[in-house]
Amino acid sequence: MKHFNRKIKGALLILFICLVAFIGFSKAGILFSDSGKDIITVSTTKKTFDPNNYVVSSLEVTKQSEVTTTETTTTVTTTKTKVTTTVQTTTALVSSWSGDVLSKSKGVVYGPSGKESYYNLNMTSVVSAMRKAGYSEAEYPYWIREDGVKMLGQYVMVAANYEIRPKGTIIESSLGYAIVCDTGGFVKNNPTQIDVAVSWR
Repeated sequence: MKHFNRKIKGALLILFICLVAFIGFSKAGILFSDSGKDIITVSTTKKTFDPNNYVVSSLEVTKQSEVTTTETTTTVTTTKTKVTTTVQTTTALVSSWSGDVLSKSKGVVYGPSGKESYYNLNMTSVVSAMRKAGYSEAEYPYWIREDGVKMLGQYVMVAANYEIRPKGTIIESSLGYAIVCDTGGFVKNNPTQIDVAVSWR
């Protein structure tokens, strides 16, 4: 009988120890993840631990990735340029000559610088030669006056004897102040004659 009582006491002691251990594990609430690497600590208010009814308290199994987005703003500046065109108005210098004035109908007159006649030729090469000599388009534009006289700036274009009146010489004519731009064969017979460039036909 005593021997039987000892076995009962031993069994009850072992049962009591197992019960205390089980209650301790239940209160501590220790679980292991499926991978076996992470430990998840949980808490429960029930005496009997239910693995399906727990609250995660110390580890959140969610990893968040942060993405940084950089925005580049391009500024386009539009510049408007205003172009102004200036039309130069050129007037002829007027002389004080009160005698005969050269015209198509008269053909020849004797003006303030001697005999005058006229000619009508293409002046492209003559104007080009004057440009090379330093008479710029800005200061000495080529144009044709209302009466048909060809002009270089403010001056009437004339041909003359270069030996007496070199290129660029300013003289007075019956049609206004003139500039020597050209010469011709007429100077052999009339060294002082001038030939006025016109558009008369």
